[in-house]
Amino acid sequence: MRFRGRQTRFYIDVAYGIVFTVGFGYLLFVGMDTRIAAFQGGLVLGYFLRVWEKMSVYERILEEEVAAEAEDAVAEELDERVPDEAERQVAEELERQVPEELEQQVPEELEERVHGRIEERIEETVDERLRAEIEDIDPEAASVDDDEKANADEGA
Repeated sequence: MRFRGRQTRFYIDVAYGIVFTVGFGYLLFVGMDTRIAAFQGGLVLGYFLRVWEKMSVYERILEEEVAAEAEDAVAEELDERVPDEAERQVAEELERQVPEELEQQVPEELEERVHGRIEERIEETVDERLRAEIEDIDPEAASVDDDEKANADEGA
């Protein structure tokens, strides 16, 4: 028979109670004997030490539970506070950095894109006007130019 946890504590308390009762009964009915009285005093002292041990164990358990509860409360408060503060800090950082980067990068990118589009449109417009003028001057030459251009596009 193996005892664990509370069962062990219960049986130890029962043993103390039985021995104390038997000793007290002996002193009461048989007569005063100094050895039995000293033994009874040791039992009482031992029992008080046992109670003190239980109290210290319970205090430790209570402190652990309170600490765990405090950690949970702090964790909840951090979960509530930190995201708000982090969002605020990210927003401030974005407000500072984004305009600076936009001022630097956007004009360069826009300039490159606009330059490329302008060159394409100029080429298209020039080609269209040349064709229109060539058609006005000589309609047969325009069809020959279109055939040559189609052949050049295929060759490329």
